[in-house]
Amino acid sequence: MTLNKMEDLKFDATERLSFDYVQGILQPTPTCDTWDQIWNFQAKPDDLLISTYPKAGTTWTQEIVDLIQNDGDVENSKRAPIHVRFPFIEWIIPSLGCVCWGSWYDHVKGWWEAKDKHRILYLFYEEMKKNPKHEIQKLAEFTGKKLDDKVLEKIVHHTSFDVMKRNPMANYSTIPTKIMNHSISPFMRK
Repeated sequence: MTLNKMEDLKFDATERLSFDYVQGILQPTPTCDTWDQIWNFQAKPDDLLISTYPKAGTTWTQEIVDLIQNDGDVENSKRAPIHVRFPFIEWIIPSLGCVCWGSWYDHVKGWWEAKDKHRILYLFYEEMKKNPKHEIQKLAEFTGKKLDDKVLEKIVHHTSFDVMKRNPMANYSTIPTKIMNHSISPFMRK
């Protein structure tokens, strides 16, 4: 699926993205148009789903997972921007100033209820901030990877906020200005 490729969306400077509802949740029309494909997606046993509420550590977690999967190879993580390396559906409606997907509470509640049916690892932003090394190790173990301390420290360093904020493969600065203008507000702010 190419649900995340910004280049697939055709914009001109005056065009606005249209929206509609899917199962009662406001979504951009391109998402609505591919909803059957999204809904019918069949994960493989080794697929990893990262499900976060928008602006709640998604990019951070994606970058950590990529580095874990590639044994801390930072050069490999530069192969493409994060939104190309990780297919995703995450939208903010600029004209409305709100996020799609409904409430944070409903999002979290739905995944909490799924814990008895699926193998799920819950990561908490506050814990990741307080002890990133421990949380990264926990995530690595969840994905079946054993990291030596040198690789773990490398991942901690390269996924720190200051490093990621300067990393064009993680900070969304490769997205055209007409879609995301970083001079107005950078993707990674604080």
